[in-house]
Amino acid sequence: MAIKEYWVQLENMPWDVCPWGVDRVAGAALSKASDGRYRATAEETLVLRRYTANWSRPADEVINPWDLTEAAPGQPGRFPGALLEAKVADQIMVHFRNLDQRSGVADETRLHSLHAHGVQRAALYDGAYPLSPLDPAQAGRRGDRIAPGASFTYRWDCPQRAAAGAWLIHDGGPTAARSTALGALGVMLVRAPGEQQPDLPARALRQPGDTATHLTAVPQPPKRGEYVLLFHELPGAGLCLNGRQGLGNTPALVAGMGTRMVIHGLNGAPYPISMHIHGHRWQNGGRSVDTELLPVGGGVSLSLLAGSAQSGGGPGEWLITGEAGDAQVAGSLVVTTSGAVLLS
Repeated sequence: MAIKEYWVQLENMPWDVCPWGVDRVAGAALSKASDGRYRATAEETLVLRRYTANWSRPADEVINPWDLTEAAPGQPGRFPGALLEAKVADQIMVHFRNLDQRSGVADETRLHSLHAHGVQRAALYDGAYPLSPLDPAQAGRRGDRIAPGASFTYRWDCPQRAAAGAWLIHDGGPTAARSTALGALGVMLVRAPGEQQPDLPARALRQPGDTATHLTAVPQPPKRGEYVLLFHELPGAGLCLNGRQGLGNTPALVAGMGTRMVIHGLNGAPYPISMHIHGHRWQNGGRSVDTELLPVGGGVSLSLLAGSAQSGGGPGEWLITGEAGDAQVAGSLVVTTSGAVLLS
């Protein structure tokens, strides 16, 4: 057993859902608006942002190291924010600070909390308004309504094997639904006993001179890759995938022939999402499927062997779509056999 300790801060910030400024479907470059963004959200977003100890400085960790489109220059924060990791039997300590500085917003709307799915906790640390009792060890504060500028420490446990997987973290305060729709979402990865760590790239996926569709020196694909895909809404943009929209901006996940992929799909939207990975299939309840229905707040962890008779696929780029009625967003899975990637 270990104690995993994290510092997380909720911040308001402007957001660009098309940070690379391209539209691969139309084969066109986008134009920047006067604020320097290609497609800004209608309101400032709320981001759960990782920090170093005692909130000394931001620690905007990469969510998907094998995503060709994640590290857009100059944009702080990530969606999902605050990717936290633990192992079964670990104790998890999260120091949460509310730095919601939105102007023109009622004080009660700027009360926030953290509520984590999948882990166990005492009622003190559930973070679901209005049921949290006073915590005498934290000056009588309640973990379900942290005021702007204040902080609260949550203590979570994952003692059983059933906790293994990917779980949503979200605001559970008085205006939880609204705050979640503004982006106050994170992910907890709990690893099972003996579970191997995924491979990391030997160097940056993008090199100087690379374009949105031509990448000249992508590192050797992983033997074991792990990918996190969060479907959620952002104000004025609608359904997003990891905070982004439009091919060329949304995740483009790299794998190779024979890569053992674990794909975590999570739904932070207020409606069920149908997630479909084109050209691939996996086991669900003893049968092969190529689509998963993600309930509100739910998720799934898929195990696929790229380019195999078992899971399908092969060299090329394959769409990953999320749909709910007329709402749709798409990323892609890029299965490559060389160090160069040429996208259509």
